[in-house]
Amino acid sequence: MTKSDTVSKAPAQTFAGQPLQQFLTYRLSRVQSKLNAQMAKILRENVGLTLMQWRVIALVGSAGQTRFSSLVKESVLDKGFLSRNLKTLIEQGFILSEPDQNDQRAQNLRLSPKGQNAFERALPITQKRQEWLRKDITEDELAVFRRVLDKLETASERQGF
Repeated sequence: MTKSDTVSKAPAQTFAGQPLQQFLTYRLSRVQSKLNAQMAKILRENVGLTLMQWRVIALVGSAGQTRFSSLVKESVLDKGFLSRNLKTLIEQGFILSEPDQNDQRAQNLRLSPKGQNAFERALPITQKRQEWLRKDITEDELAVFRRVLDKLETASERQGF
């Protein structure tokens, strides 16, 4: 018997009678990681973008014009991480940044023609993937799943437990 056989046959550690692998946060994190890896590969191979580049381009493209503060609020990403990716996309010519005429501290963001082209190439791929991911999920299951996600998101915003 090898060491790996011993480890794999060991009883699962439980917390309050539930295996860690069944904690909601564990499962959500695991699924998100797998979906992110899958999408990163699809975007890299088909459009030449990273997942984060696509997310920023998609947020700006969907808005038409937006500000950094709106991107932070919408994406719930770390400001520093988002800022670095946005700076790179501006430097690479995907996003245009112009001073706001009413608030000189703010920058209005919109897709450049290059960014619009990337958005238009990636969007059908992402839509097709969404359909593929949903193919084995009924409308009733999807409705329940969305309600559960809404409840979890609300719970995540509450302080204390």
